[in-house]
Amino acid sequence: MKFSRGIGVVAAAVLSMASTAAPAAEPVTLGWVGPLSAPGNYSSGQEMRWAVELGVEEINKAGGVLGRPLKVFYEDTKGQPSEGSAAAVRLITKNKVSAIFGEFHSSVALAEIDVAHQYGVPWVGTDVWSDDITAKQYPEVFRLAPANSLIYVKIANWIAEQGFKHVATVAENTDFGQGGAKVVLDTLKAKGVADTPATIDLNQQDFTPSLIRLMSQKPKPDLLQMIVAGQAQYQIVKQACQLGFAPNAATKMIGSSGLLQKDVWEVDGECAKNLLIVNVARPKSQWNDKAKSFVQEFQKRYNRPPTGVAMEAYDTLGVVVAGIEQAKSSDPKAVIKGLENVHYTGVNATYSFSTNKSPAWAYHQFMDVPFTVIQYTQMNQAPEDAAIVYPKEWATTDKILPLK
Repeated sequence: MKFSRGIGVVAAAVLSMASTAAPAAEPVTLGWVGPLSAPGNYSSGQEMRWAVELGVEEINKAGGVLGRPLKVFYEDTKGQPSEGSAAAVRLITKNKVSAIFGEFHSSVALAEIDVAHQYGVPWVGTDVWSDDITAKQYPEVFRLAPANSLIYVKIANWIAEQGFKHVATVAENTDFGQGGAKVVLDTLKAKGVADTPATIDLNQQDFTPSLIRLMSQKPKPDLLQMIVAGQAQYQIVKQACQLGFAPNAATKMIGSSGLLQKDVWEVDGECAKNLLIVNVARPKSQWNDKAKSFVQEFQKRYNRPPTGVAMEAYDTLGVVVAGIEQAKSSDPKAVIKGLENVHYTGVNATYSFSTNKSPAWAYHQFMDVPFTVIQYTQMNQAPEDAAIVYPKEWATTDKILPLK
């Protein structure tokens, strides 16, 4: 008995020493930024966060990063540049993150990247389109989302090919909105298509005066385009519909990724039918096994299908982790080098970053961004079930409804 008791004491001592000698591995820490409250596009921000949380769980279940657990700190930037820069400072100086990723609003991203550049910490953008983000050519800055000049040239060319002659463009007064509007205006002008611009503030509630001015043009616009990132699109759709301006047979209506959220049906109801939307995502017919698994798990967890924005967010996390693994280090400077050499297959695409410096926006830009133009044709339709009108190789219809 005494011998057995002695063995027990020794064993306990050995276990105690082992636990002291082998402490739990320090986590690899990352910082996520995005709008989770007004006036930012909080619906998209919440969906982005959900996608990241799902990804973090999967990574940790698979053993973490570099043999260490992954921890993400989340910051609500509220769609405000001052909130974004303050969040970036906190993440770097307080949380000691290896990289910052996320964001939905370009103006906020521009504030964040100045901080990232100052501290030498990598920053990877999820759904921010202003050319200036990568055109600054900060070595710390990378982007999965398209630059305005990458996507809106193609959209404008498609508009011209469809035979639209008189376009009205409503753009928010931000880097994204004004930058995108200029790309469209210049491209359409070169194609001989008239484009009448209108600038709105994201904090507006009543867009009726601008819409009345646009619909009173002679000839009346045959396409109303919104280059607007936030929830303001919901009100523009409702008010344009109530005025009898669009979307209808005479004047079609196209918007950006904020209209992918199911909230559009709750706010706009029947007025959302026939909306055209630029969707940065592969169509369902092109999903790989990773995409199918992600969509299934997201639907199960959150009782809603993920939009293209959620898929971008999930892939942004995957790219950052791939950059860390490529570097074999969580040191921010090493991670920058790792991201420059990354080759990662996610749910939306296989990612690598350009090192070309001409055009300026191409630097550290993912160039092969998949996107479609979809059209809602039924009430409460999910984006992946909507009709695809562009590009031709993925299109499920050659008609834009309602027909004249």
